[in-house]
Amino acid sequence: MKSTTFLTICSLLISIFSFGQTSTESFETESNGSTSFTDNGVIFNIISYVSVFDIQANFPATGWNGTTFDNRYIDNSNDMASPPSFGIKTTSNLFKVNRFWMYLSALNLDLNVTGSLTVTGKLSGITKFTQTKTNGFVTSLGSTNGYTLIDLTNLNGQNYSNIVIDELQITANGGFRYVALDAFTWVKDSNIVLGTTESKASQKNMSIYPNPTTGPLSIKAENSSEAQIYSQDGKLLQSLQIKKGMNEISISDYPKGVYFIKTANGSSKVIKK
Repeated sequence: MKSTTFLTICSLLISIFSFGQTSTESFETESNGSTSFTDNGVIFNIISYVSVFDIQANFPATGWNGTTFDNRYIDNSNDMASPPSFGIKTTSNLFKVNRFWMYLSALNLDLNVTGSLTVTGKLSGITKFTQTKTNGFVTSLGSTNGYTLIDLTNLNGQNYSNIVIDELQITANGGFRYVALDAFTWVKDSNIVLGTTESKASQKNMSIYPNPTTGPLSIKAENSSEAQIYSQDGKLLQSLQIKKGMNEISISDYPKGVYFIKTANGSSKVIKK
């Protein structure tokens, strides 16, 4: 029997007014060797899993901003352990990824090698999508300075640009030992980002039980308000009118997963087990 556990947590909605804004980071204002970058008010951390990745600014005109050469990008030129793997992660806002450009080559920067690229989107450590691209890579400098477009609106025939994540992980395999990323186009998502500590205000304004549940919920509210139920990937699933006093609803039709109930007075995190 499936059940749902409810945790009442902080009512602060960090990004509720951060409506979807598309931005392209070309890294031109970032410092050489930095392991983070800031774009559209959001700080991203560059996480090195295998090999060392940071901002590269020592080789002018070796990047690609999507239309012309530029000077700075993320790469692993300081350490080329294999298979190269890194993440772009933020804890301040959720985001979606549209596209980015990648230089993928052998250690001597030869583009004419065979390899693959795995792109993974994660939210709170949970994989939301993963795909491996095995062909269609640029094999010469050509018109894009050697960079291949990785388009998440059509990656292996699937659209991943509408999936909310907090980390994009990229792993190169095969002959790809040197990896560079530029022109990172992303969307600041308008979905809620919740605090991690329980607040007395949210306890007072709304309580939810039983905990766990197989679907039926009782919501006791101090005041009348509107409420919305979101899935973990940020999709609005249901709108509710919460009245002062006791309210009875059911989420028995929802699959197992993590859900959020957002109200004007507080937020509750729903964990199905």
